[in-house]
Amino acid sequence: MSSTPASDADGAAVDENDAHANERVFRLIGIGGGATSLVGFTAVGAIALESLAYGAVCGVFAGVGSALFLPWFLGLSAAQEAADGEISLSDAADGVPYSAQRGVFGLGLEIGAVVMIAVALTLDGADLLVGVPAALAVALAVYFVGSVALGR
Repeated sequence: MSSTPASDADGAAVDENDAHANERVFRLIGIGGGATSLVGFTAVGAIALESLAYGAVCGVFAGVGSALFLPWFLGLSAAQEAADGEISLSDAADGVPYSAQRGVFGLGLEIGAVVMIAVALTLDGADLLVGVPAALAVALAVYFVGSVALGR
């Protein structure tokens, strides 16, 4: 009895299982990165700014941003790597199982958290009434620019 190679249908099933495994791994990396960002930004707020509440809000922005951005970015990288030749950013974004809008908004939230820390350091005080609007403005600006760049 000789073994026969797997048929195309079996090969497609294996590829589909690999894709689902990659999605789970990317999601777990995003959750881990989000938890790390949450703790890191909260610690910066508590230690450097002496405001646990301000640091916690920064941490939530950064944590949610990382959890949204990292899976999309890793999927985008995998789609570009799997392509045979050069592939445009918008074409690669179409091949990612995650929403490009969520990924770009997650990037905006992460950058917004950094801006929030910078605002607090610049103003010599952690004021949520100044930091939160600054972070949201940056997050929405990044989302707008990313949406235009990806053609969404």
